[in-house]
Amino acid sequence: MKAIQLIKYGSSKDSFEINEIPVPNLINKDDVLIKVHAFGINFADIMARKGLYRASPPLPAVLGYEVVGIVEKAKDPKNNHLIGKRVLALTRFGGYAQYAVTTALGLIEIPKSVKNGIALALATQYCTALLAVQKTDLEKNDLVLIHSASGGVGTALAQLLKQKGCKIIGLTRSESKITYLKGNGVDFPIDTTKKDYGLQIQEAFPNQKVKGIFNSVGGKTFKKDMQLLDNIGTLVFFGISDRTNQKKGLFPTLLQMFKIGKIHPAMLILKSQTIAGLNLLEIADKNPQQLQKALKELINLLENKIINPVAANEFSFEQISKAHFGMENAQFTGKTYVNILD
Repeated sequence: MKAIQLIKYGSSKDSFEINEIPVPNLINKDDVLIKVHAFGINFADIMARKGLYRASPPLPAVLGYEVVGIVEKAKDPKNNHLIGKRVLALTRFGGYAQYAVTTALGLIEIPKSVKNGIALALATQYCTALLAVQKTDLEKNDLVLIHSASGGVGTALAQLLKQKGCKIIGLTRSESKITYLKGNGVDFPIDTTKKDYGLQIQEAFPNQKVKGIFNSVGGKTFKKDMQLLDNIGTLVFFGISDRTNQKKGLFPTLLQMFKIGKIHPAMLILKSQTIAGLNLLEIADKNPQQLQKALKELINLLENKIINPVAANEFSFEQISKAHFGMENAQFTGKTYVNILD
């Protein structure tokens, strides 16, 4: 089969090769083989390409967390009813290929009416957003803050939080994305390149703290967010994109830890605050049924027009470097994916 392999760590320009490799074997009891029609690209792939993601497989590696395609084979005959079905599935790597293996416990059948890009947006981005929101206790008129609000997860978070009636602050590094944020339900878009976002929020809301914060950046933003967070508020971390600007090694890792800083549990107790972490890959490993449940809920929200995924960034196999570069440099809004078959 044809696959995109990560052959070395580094820039998007020369880290990938398109090669012929064997079709993966079915090993675990609930494994199924999917003929891939399209696969998604996520920020974790950028981290893996740079050698900054410990969970990624050794080189040469096939990245990719999510695919849309047709089930062609099942390890256990009890899953033969899936053969021939069009499904959306999360994969533990291996998605950048014509065939991928995943567990039957974590996939769902999807209607033909749902386009590949839209379906892929539901997998990693909307699952992350849904599970992140579920870690909070947000209500109508609560003030919330979304980092990287124009990205895939940020787009999903804004739509889900708008349904709760929250007042949404959305951060972006580009003034050109302000209109996009407003159109996606963000009430108070902020361009972080103009002025410190913490100061902008304090000036706009002098008598109100933020009840929920969704942070995919890390670094110095942690300290700023804790200053903004209200008592009984929740800060959810689901990424550390700030790490992508640093090299591999112990010193950059220690520097990142220093920038984030530390907080004593007693302070959380006094203010009844919560700091939560979310790693979709870990959930997929330990409890794939949780993701399957989330995907079913998201399909229902999609069919009832409660959410509106954005998936305008479509690329071909040969454009993988361009897709990675654009995502890494915040050129896109919404979901980025590669279509193999329409």
